[in-house]
Amino acid sequence: MSAENLRIAFEKFKALGIDFSTDEEKLFCASLDHMRYSFMPDVCVYAHSENDIARVLEIANEYGIPITPRGSGTGCAGGAVPVQKGIVLDLSALNTIEIYPEERAARVGAGAITADIDKEAAKFGLMYAPDPSSHKYSSIGGNVACNAGGLRAAKYGSTRDNVLAITAFLADGTKLQCGRPLKKFAVGLNLRDIFIGSEGTLGIISEVWLKLVPRPESRSAVVAFPKSDEDAYEAIGKVLRSKLTPAVFEFMDAETFNCVRKKNPNIKVSASNGSAVLLLEFDGVVSQVEKDAQVAKELLQEYSPMASKEIEEIEGYWQIRRTASQGMYLLGDSKISQDIVLPYASLAEYMRYYKSLGEEGIHTPVFGHSGDGNYHIHFIYTSTKEGARELAWQKMELAVKKAIELGGALSGEHGIGFLKSKYMLLQHNLAELEAMRAIKNALDKKGILNPCKIYYPDGVKNLPNPLTNVHLPWD
Repeated sequence: MSAENLRIAFEKFKALGIDFSTDEEKLFCASLDHMRYSFMPDVCVYAHSENDIARVLEIANEYGIPITPRGSGTGCAGGAVPVQKGIVLDLSALNTIEIYPEERAARVGAGAITADIDKEAAKFGLMYAPDPSSHKYSSIGGNVACNAGGLRAAKYGSTRDNVLAITAFLADGTKLQCGRPLKKFAVGLNLRDIFIGSEGTLGIISEVWLKLVPRPESRSAVVAFPKSDEDAYEAIGKVLRSKLTPAVFEFMDAETFNCVRKKNPNIKVSASNGSAVLLLEFDGVVSQVEKDAQVAKELLQEYSPMASKEIEEIEGYWQIRRTASQGMYLLGDSKISQDIVLPYASLAEYMRYYKSLGEEGIHTPVFGHSGDGNYHIHFIYTSTKEGARELAWQKMELAVKKAIELGGALSGEHGIGFLKSKYMLLQHNLAELEAMRAIKNALDKKGILNPCKIYYPDGVKNLPNPLTNVHLPWD
């Protein structure tokens, strides 16, 4: 990418009336995601229509300029970070939301905010089920790009399970309709699923048709306090072997729960020191929800369970889970984290190994979604301690490798981006990785779309330290 090609591209943007900026502050905002690794782009382009997307891609492709799609920037793997500079294509203005109640479907722009989609669906007695923790800020295009999950994935599945069709643009500006907004569509290859989880490396998503479900008429929550992490693993197995299908099934280890209680002394629970936490929520018709909550309470009776169908009390239970990430900073000022996936058969063995990696100055709190085996592991350290960051990264590689060895996965909902690409050859053999690259090369012949991500384990070298003085809206 030459300076001359950039200059020509800017001139073409101006001639076409495309909205773009080279303002330093705006470029900085487009340079990083939740993980705070900053790579400054040359220009930020703001798409206001599908025509804008097509024209920008045509120009970028003609002049070999890297292009990185961006929604809200809430990602945790560097997927929206422009590691080769070039163009950041901001899709946040494509935020239309249309609800089709007869079809139980929503037609939304890539920039539509996840929580806003669910809010609109609620007007028709419907619900958009996936609810990543960043749902008040995250855009649906980003959710689709990394196949986001969320708390309700235990019952309703991840984003992939709730997408009917996608409109996407290839690197040269060609428009694709991937699937159709129908309950059945068996017409050739499934292009829709190729784009889900592709993180902008195959094309730019402009519009998504989403599946909606009837909004539950009732909710009930059960929270239990196993006396140790080991007890919690046994309790998780009891629930998974039962006939219960919780909408939400969350776990928090004793180390995290201890931090939560210290940081929030107003949380009053009858739990001994060293206790872990299990939080289940059931939804549906009133009679079934009440029955399920009672069964869960009886199943977990040795773990001091509490149940409630009162919204205020339920929200009080959730306060425990919501403060997990902030609470663990009592252990240190910095962390690295991953969202591994484990089969239940490997859970206890894995967690024992993971905890053994902790040492003085390196802490190992964990919480996650037991309903689908997706656990968020962390190494917390103090940044001023010499060598602490490097040591934490070394331990994380061991932790990721162990998860894969035990039949798990290195990511369940955060995607790969560039921060996890170095682990891809632990998860996939070379033939599998080359098959992915072949698809990438076929659809993006010049390699301009979100380069150095996912399929390229050594795509980003000399990684800078993450910024520590940046406050983001969802913090």
